[in-house]
Amino acid sequence: MHRPKKEAQMRRRRQFVVVLMFAAAVSVALIAAAGGTASGRHSARSAVTGPSGWVGSGGTTIGKGGGYGESYTAPSPTLQHALFQANLLPANATARDISLAAYGRSTKTVNYTLALNCWKNNGCSTGTNGKYTVAYVEGFGENTYRQMSKMEFILDALTYPSIGKIIYRSAHSDLNQAIADFKSMIAQHVSAIVTYPDFGDAMLPVFQQATKAGIPVSTYAWGYVTGPGTNYTTVVGEDTCKLGQAFANVMNTIVKSGNIAFLGGFPGNPLSTSWQKCEQAALNSNIKVVANEPTNWDPSKVQGIVSGILAKTPDLAGLSYEDALFMSQGGYAAYQAANIPYQGVFTYRTDEANMGCLADKLKDPKLKIYYYSAGNAQIRVALTADMMKLQGAKIPPTIVFPIQLQQQSKRSMCLKGYPPTASGTSLIPLSLLHKMYP
Repeated sequence: MHRPKKEAQMRRRRQFVVVLMFAAAVSVALIAAAGGTASGRHSARSAVTGPSGWVGSGGTTIGKGGGYGESYTAPSPTLQHALFQANLLPANATARDISLAAYGRSTKTVNYTLALNCWKNNGCSTGTNGKYTVAYVEGFGENTYRQMSKMEFILDALTYPSIGKIIYRSAHSDLNQAIADFKSMIAQHVSAIVTYPDFGDAMLPVFQQATKAGIPVSTYAWGYVTGPGTNYTTVVGEDTCKLGQAFANVMNTIVKSGNIAFLGGFPGNPLSTSWQKCEQAALNSNIKVVANEPTNWDPSKVQGIVSGILAKTPDLAGLSYEDALFMSQGGYAAYQAANIPYQGVFTYRTDEANMGCLADKLKDPKLKIYYYSAGNAQIRVALTADMMKLQGAKIPPTIVFPIQLQQQSKRSMCLKGYPPTASGTSLIPLSLLHKMYP
């Protein structure tokens, strides 16, 4: 009589035990996924908020381990924001670790009021009484791209308590001044220098002088001069030859036959020289480069230069250039002045919001835009490499990021809330960007 009742009770107990075991297993799995371990395994979080206000659901921490005062980890949403994909990191293991350390530092809280004042005043004391002085020295700094790089440099420097002073110098396009600025930094015994060598190998003697004095010198945006690893510490950036080949692939696939033009920065600068040479070599024989004009990366020059090209070649089928912003301003104005539709195939290195917003507004299917990341945050990697070098780390001579072009029609550069002149892959907090460019 009582047996069925007892069996039912036993079944209920067994079901309850199974539920408890399942719940315990789920809890263990969730704890393992959510918490990082000392061995440096990947950790998962339900949401990761980066410094610019983006949020990535289920973001993981990429990387493991650390050394020389660094943690070789960074949140995947931060990497996705800066690089398009979290796995677009250098193949070399040490270069990858340095990059992860730099991008991971971008999530640290710093004094943004101090950062803004430091940016406006071209340098500052950090207030930490740190023993190191770091300098960002360049031949030309008078455009938005360079000024954003300056802020990225300052923000990275402020994550190091050991850095007590930050210095910024621009030579305003004057080679002699650029050399003098470098010599001044060496005479002041700064601890580390980051630069973009606008004048190429003309800067080599002062690079060598700094290196001989024990001052790490690193470049970014693939500011390649002869002898990285020997004449200076390292060059950071994408392989610009592969960038040119990627540009050529777009032209070969879409333009197929016709006239295109190249624009570049300062004559002989390593960035323009590299991609242009490699794009030219990879173009099919039916595509002709009818103009290759330096702009000195001066936005005021772009309209006149593009106007001149259009006057000679009104049927221009495409154009390659580093700077999307300048083409959304001066380039677009030149097309309007010539009464020529803003159409064709355009390949750019940078991803400023204004170009994306213009394309979205025009909604012209004959306007085809492909772009890479502006890479302002690469300067953080250069500074972190210098700082690790000061701690005794062996730095690889090149820190190379993979190339992945984005298509404007599928992934717009026009990002909500971004100042029109700003790159959407920057790691500068949006609140700070709006104070820089109100």
